[in-house]
Amino acid sequence: MLTFHLTMQILYDEFQNYYQHMRLHGQADTPCLEGVRLYREKTAPLPQYVYLATEEDLSAGLPSMHGLHLILLSKSSDNEPAAGNEILIIEDASDPADVLTQAQDIFEKYFQWDRSLHQALNDPNPLDNMLNACLNIFQNPIFIHDSNFFILSCPHTVPGMISWDKDPRTGMDIAPLSLIHDFRADLEYLHTLSTVGPALYSAELRGYPILYINLWNEGRYEGRICVDELETPLLPGHYQIIQYLSEVILNAIRKKSLYRLGMGGDLIQFFREFLDQGVLDESRVINCLSFLGWKRHDHYLCLCLETDQPDVRMHSSAATLSYIETQIRNSFAFLYDNRITVIANLSPSGARSSDVLRSLAMLLREELLKMGASSELVDFFQLPQGYLQAKTVLQLGRRSHSMHWYYRFEDYLLEYLLQKGGEVFSPELLCSAKLLALKQYDQENHTDLFHTLKVFLERERNVLQTSKLLYIHRSTLFYRLERIQKIADVNLDDAKERLVLRISYYIMEQNEDNAQ
Repeated sequence: MLTFHLTMQILYDEFQNYYQHMRLHGQADTPCLEGVRLYREKTAPLPQYVYLATEEDLSAGLPSMHGLHLILLSKSSDNEPAAGNEILIIEDASDPADVLTQAQDIFEKYFQWDRSLHQALNDPNPLDNMLNACLNIFQNPIFIHDSNFFILSCPHTVPGMISWDKDPRTGMDIAPLSLIHDFRADLEYLHTLSTVGPALYSAELRGYPILYINLWNEGRYEGRICVDELETPLLPGHYQIIQYLSEVILNAIRKKSLYRLGMGGDLIQFFREFLDQGVLDESRVINCLSFLGWKRHDHYLCLCLETDQPDVRMHSSAATLSYIETQIRNSFAFLYDNRITVIANLSPSGARSSDVLRSLAMLLREELLKMGASSELVDFFQLPQGYLQAKTVLQLGRRSHSMHWYYRFEDYLLEYLLQKGGEVFSPELLCSAKLLALKQYDQENHTDLFHTLKVFLERERNVLQTSKLLYIHRSTLFYRLERIQKIADVNLDDAKERLVLRISYYIMEQNEDNAQ
């Protein structure tokens, strides 16, 4: 687990709350300190501690060792440390015991801060709790935004800060559009998009400096942590503090503990990868469900919507997606592969698939859209297959020239099975050879046995209805059926054979329609 270590610079910044006359020697930015001890001349110092000493403790002069961290109480300005040491000299401290207590309080303050950061990872709102813990450290407002300028956390605002807009689709705070345009036209801001590590954005555009650090996750820009200099001056030690804060957040992203930010600030990328069956990490899916408040074995429906206008690409506005999510509770709509895709959770509201489909009827008519709907899914991990169902039935439904606005996969299951079979075999090889023989007999003998059998099967072997539709006497029908069974060698009492014959009729009809 990451652990925060203080630097001499942070100690210097904190001691400014107590003393006016101090000097800091050495690099002072090595994060290695975890406590304070009293200096003993004959005791070898350890690198993880800063040692408190007075001039009397150093009667023989400053140590010449390398890597020493020292707080020296001295009224003299003649003490110059050896190279490689980091020494904070306090000239106006009168009581070493007070300085020791103050140093211990500083270490305790940052220990508790570090502890709060890690505890926040287990909270429902980890980023809010993390940044709340940082308010006492930076003494300035702090916020995080993602790569799309959505505000992921901003627990404290003060006069002079940016006033966030409310995104109508997601309900999240977002930077005003005018400000986003200003940033994208600002050369300094464009440069900040490539920086690594803490940096300062000047006051030229906003009127106050902003300490920021970009969040880079495996080369991908996830967002940014910003500290506005509005209440107290930014200090040099804040650079190391914000660096550590970013490392905690990035480490949590990599471990999938911070789902919302780890997805680049948006669910869209996750669902695109998931539906494309590119999300192989089960924990990432579980984190998604936790964020949405869904359960793995809730009932789900996947919808795909396309424009009914040929040669027109789908243009999805936020208003359209928002309307869909308003009509379908517990849903998420987004643009994927040039079509609107909707993931709907039916369980929380007890909705039925038919209700969901009807709720979009007006949108489909007014926007000239067609929609494909998957079967009802009983496992979130089935959604990639559900998406394939919705996409496939949308194609099958449009090919059928149906006047309906939406198509359900279960209504086109036979068409799908035959389409898959047709990818391997020609239509004739998918049909019953007995039925083909009967059709050949009709052609050679000018009879109508093929059509008679079709009507008889469609009427579920009802003799009265079949005779009426064919305009023949019942005895004539019995005669024809007897000849059919003899010529084609079919057993009409066998349910499986009747099913094969019905499917064969369907294939032959579809083949004739496609040939026209």
